[in-house]
Amino acid sequence: MSRPYVQNGLNNKMLEIMSWGLMEALTAENDYNQHIRRFLNILLGDDPDTAHLELIDNYNVQEAALRDQLLQLVQESLSRSDEFLYRMSESRDRVAFAVEQKSQLKHQLDKAASSNASMNRS
Repeated sequence: MSRPYVQNGLNNKMLEIMSWGLMEALTAENDYNQHIRRFLNILLGDDPDTAHLELIDNYNVQEAALRDQLLQLVQESLSRSDEFLYRMSESRDRVAFAVEQKSQLKHQLDKAASSNASMNRS
């Protein structure tokens, strides 16, 4: 590794920082996603903690129409959040793969450099 730009590239921690940033974003979005899911379950009456409450008078047409609009918005939000999680997870996997490849390359180059150094001493 006599070329400094190769050494600098292999020692650069930007991929690792990006990987951690993606993981933090995934964690935050997953928490948000769980809140959306819980809210949706509450609106649908599927949440065991709130199922006994009548949050919306289903016999009132105006409230039922507003509930349907709210359900649609929450379902769209959940769908977008799921898509975001999927894309972020794919990105994180690709960055993690690049980090591993960089690590393996650095190890191979270090091994080759030490082998060449021992051959030059002989």
